[in-house]
Amino acid sequence: MSKCALCGEERELEKSHIIPKFVFRSMKKNSPTGNMRMASQPNRVIQDGDKQAMLCGVCEDRFSQNETIFANKVYHPYHSDNLQVVEYGLWLNYFITSVSWRSLYLDIIGFVSEQNIDIKELDTLIEAEQIMREFLLGKRIDLGHIENHIFFFGPIKEVAGDTSEFELHTAIGGSVVGYTYISHDFDSSYVFLNLQGILIVTILKKAVEEVWKNTLVGENGTFNMEKPNHSVSSPVFNELFALANDLKESRQKISESQKEKIVEGIKKNPERFLKSKAYQRLKDDERIRKN
Repeated sequence: MSKCALCGEERELEKSHIIPKFVFRSMKKNSPTGNMRMASQPNRVIQDGDKQAMLCGVCEDRFSQNETIFANKVYHPYHSDNLQVVEYGLWLNYFITSVSWRSLYLDIIGFVSEQNIDIKELDTLIEAEQIMREFLLGKRIDLGHIENHIFFFGPIKEVAGDTSEFELHTAIGGSVVGYTYISHDFDSSYVFLNLQGILIVTILKKAVEEVWKNTLVGENGTFNMEKPNHSVSSPVFNELFALANDLKESRQKISESQKEKIVEGIKKNPERFLKSKAYQRLKDDERIRKN
């Protein structure tokens, strides 16, 4: 029996996925080799995403219904290229908040433990965590100053400057991450989530000149994927290049034996590889390099 991180009740805790299980299940299923690897540990095959004993069964159930709706209405259609129009209600705000809150809660513990955060920045995170927790528990009807945004990453048509060293399509479309990001230069903070190209950002403290067009998640609304018309200017989107750099460094660390295993996995079913999203992302990155 331990205290639940969300409701605070003394109950038996369950192993909770920080990023929902359906993401990793789909990622593994659609991998051209049937395996998953972390950029930080490229020589180790993993079977699942991070899980922590932090929620009781009651609070796990609070999240499950909206996770299912998001998976069926957004995640799976996006990754099967069938996402056209997303009509959403409160479920989308709740889903995003639930995933962002889990990352933020654990990151606060980490920041405090390592004592590597400014006290004012920590206060901002703690205040945001409380607001999000109360919203998830139904103790408040809105998130106050906190904003949830969603951005659907698609093939890049052109880029400014020399980005030839970065494989953005592979890095963004092939990774799953969630963490708290603090921009010291712009005095702003966020929870940044990437679900294989579905970019989700919870703004905890907004930068003065940030621009987010057609990405804000309200109580209800519509995202038209046939005419997405996204426009974003934010410090947090520098993390896209951080993901690409992580991929670059990961490839430098992978052993020859692991490279051989990957090649062998592809050779067993080359047709699967040629039809995979991973191969399409490689082609998109090659197209950008040639341009």
